[in-house]
Amino acid sequence: MSGMFDSKSDKAGRKLARTQKEEKARRKSRITIITVISVLLLVSAFAITINSNFIRRTLPVVTIDGIGFSAAKFEFFVNSEYIDFVNMMSQFQGSDGLPQRPLSGKIRYENPETGEKETWAEFFIASALMRMTNFVSVYNAAKEAGFELSDEHYDQIEFEITMAEMEAIMNQHPSLNSLLQLMYGHGMNEKLYREILEFTTLISAYSEFVRESFSFTADEKYEFYSEHRNDFDVFGFRIFYVNPEHIDPSEYESGEDYTDAREAAIEEARARAAKIVADGINSAEEFIAAAEEEYGHDADWLGEVVYRSGETLDEIYKDWLLSESRSYGDVTSFDTDSGAIVIYYASRDGNDYPTVGMRQILIKREPVNPEMFPEGENDPEYIAALELSDAEANERAEHVLSLFIAAGKTEEALIGLMEEYQQDGSIDGEYLNITKYTYQSSHFRAMKVVPEIEEWLFDESRTVGDSALINSKDHGYHLVYFIGYGDLFFELIAEDKLRTRDHSEWLESLPEGTPVKHASFILVSV
Repeated sequence: MSGMFDSKSDKAGRKLARTQKEEKARRKSRITIITVISVLLLVSAFAITINSNFIRRTLPVVTIDGIGFSAAKFEFFVNSEYIDFVNMMSQFQGSDGLPQRPLSGKIRYENPETGEKETWAEFFIASALMRMTNFVSVYNAAKEAGFELSDEHYDQIEFEITMAEMEAIMNQHPSLNSLLQLMYGHGMNEKLYREILEFTTLISAYSEFVRESFSFTADEKYEFYSEHRNDFDVFGFRIFYVNPEHIDPSEYESGEDYTDAREAAIEEARARAAKIVADGINSAEEFIAAAEEEYGHDADWLGEVVYRSGETLDEIYKDWLLSESRSYGDVTSFDTDSGAIVIYYASRDGNDYPTVGMRQILIKREPVNPEMFPEGENDPEYIAALELSDAEANERAEHVLSLFIAAGKTEEALIGLMEEYQQDGSIDGEYLNITKYTYQSSHFRAMKVVPEIEEWLFDESRTVGDSALINSKDHGYHLVYFIGYGDLFFELIAEDKLRTRDHSEWLESLPEGTPVKHASFILVSV
């Protein structure tokens, strides 16, 4: 019995062991399969995550001083930097050589010594991070100050949205989101675009609020202008270039011979300019005659006085113009890299006069194209067409003038006629801060008008309520009304420069955060 029992037990034991071994193998197989499936699911989930616009629009990839930016928002700023760069560079070189999106992997610069490379993507990412860091500094300052956007600011945001919608329609995009994604990245949509506009509008509005909060006394403005008058005064001068004879490189056997000939021609031009001055120029008319003789053709433009502020003068002749001993009619020449210039001193203006303001209705002459006539500008039919165009414009202008007079020649009367007769593109025809020299900064603009109107506006006898019908060579007939005088021009310049100085100092004083990239930065695609 015991033997039989032992035998059965042994067989049972072996069977149990085999069964356990098989079960263990099956469990191991199941674990392996589950592990593989899990990895595949994780990879799939990761791929879905990367391509998920929801994740790209919500998960922060960069944080700057407590403000998080999702991949979609970050790409907006990167693409904005790219668009600004391309628009700026295309003005100088066209589209040739400019980077095309996508930017990743495209080399912008390689150090010839170290072999270190920078891609266009890295360049624009770094540029965006710098801009965003500055934005966040102002944004946090605005929030700390309790600054909020006004209804006017929100109206401006809605206007931006509307303009984008119109652009989408004009360029036949299926939707606004389609246009936004093309410009700023595939995660962008109207909701995010609106959030970004609110963010950037708050920043610009608060920055402007701070800039306008600075105030300066008349003495401070006078002192500041006096200290920098060489930069801010306006200089008038006439100028023409004395160019060397053209040297054709194909006529020379070697590059060295061509270079020698070119340098000799430049020296001859310099000597010719010096002789023009030495022979004596005693009037503007003589200067213009010398210029026309040098150019060998009718050069009416050489008779125009060029006006430049001191800070914009060319270094070649700047010190000569700035000299306190300079007087009207002084003439000299300067060598340049490619020849010489002859320059005639006309004036220096300290801008110590009041700006003026006016309203106008412009009645334009119908344009006449000289290219439509066999003899161009000298064609009798062209001249007759010009005269007819002027006569028709004059007739319309006289009609508007008669209506203006009948309505009492008041400012309100002029405004009342604008809806029907205005052709200058403005709604109310109002122009303030008119000066004898156009000054423009990012925050302030003073404008120069056509000579015929300028002469009338700055007549010493001009008083508020004066009006006139003025014919300008370039535009047509202007029915103008004198609004009055504004601040002294030099004070406006000084105030603008002082505000810019103090505003820059305020910006530099703001705490600057450090951008922190998260692991999720891998979501960024540019």
